[in-house]
Amino acid sequence: MQTQISTAELNDCLPALHRFALQLTRNQDRACDLVQDSVERALRKAHLFDGSNLRSWLFTICRRVFLNQIRSEKARGVAVEMDDAPQSRLSSAQTQEQTMHFNDVVDAFQKLPVNDRVILSLVVIEGMKYEEAAEMLDVPVGTVRSRLSRARNRLMTMTEGENEAEEGTNLAAVV
Repeated sequence: MQTQISTAELNDCLPALHRFALQLTRNQDRACDLVQDSVERALRKAHLFDGSNLRSWLFTICRRVFLNQIRSEKARGVAVEMDDAPQSRLSSAQTQEQTMHFNDVVDAFQKLPVNDRVILSLVVIEGMKYEEAAEMLDVPVGTVRSRLSRARNRLMTMTEGENEAEEGTNLAAVV
């Protein structure tokens, strides 16, 4: 079915199409570009228009053009000038050092007494509230808080002690 899109009908739909594009992009310039791309595609594909509802057809084209732009931007990435790029994006994370620290914490955690491991597991790892942990362990909330504080201090002392011992060993080996 061959249908022509009249200029008058197209001009009647443009303000609504522009408002729709503005809702999608939230940017005046990008909305204007989106409307232009949508109208250009509609004119190229006019032979596919069934003639029933031009406004709906234009809105559908606009939405699809917008989604295609989003997909291509995601695939392409965002271009940023080196001078404008944040310093944190220009350097890579020190994953090896973080992994070693994590392993030290896990080792120290395994060496803690059972009560300390239990309270740390419930509150820190599982994310329970103090009241929930107290109910589960059948102890007062104050006891949970004090046990947690002591367990955290022991864990921190153990991880710092291992790091200091390693540093001392390294210094002794160098000297």
